[in-house]
Amino acid sequence: MRPLLSLLAFTAIAVSPTSAAVAATVPPPWGPNVKTDVPVRIHPMKARTKSLVVTVARGEAGTKPQRFALLSCSSALGTHPAPGKACPMLEKAGGDPANLQPDPAVACPMLFDPVTVTASGIWNDAYVRFEHTYGNACQLRAMTGAIFAF
Repeated sequence: MRPLLSLLAFTAIAVSPTSAAVAATVPPPWGPNVKTDVPVRIHPMKARTKSLVVTVARGEAGTKPQRFALLSCSSALGTHPAPGKACPMLEKAGGDPANLQPDPAVACPMLFDPVTVTASGIWNDAYVRFEHTYGNACQLRAMTGAIFAF
């Protein structure tokens, strides 16, 4: 803040006859203070944000969610019960649940009991929005594993 104030306080702006602004900078009357005039070091982000709010609703799209959780893979915060299983699955899918592959070992009954899930948030500093209605809870587990299992 001090360098900015000194720059503003000791900069004189004169207008030439051609209406062009000319800046003349006068050095500050004090020398640099080693304790307060330290350069600001900007570090790049070491860990990118990886957090999604996931919801589960019994019924088709537009149904009010019965359950929701915060799945945070970039920090220890969150309310998801199994982030250790869900986060590696999302990492493999690039953070988008639409890219998940079904588990070939699961065989689901052909019963129609729709379940709608949503996931929205930020993954690797990009916005993610996902909504899908599965035929039943078994199909949901086969496709998404631990992500919506809460």
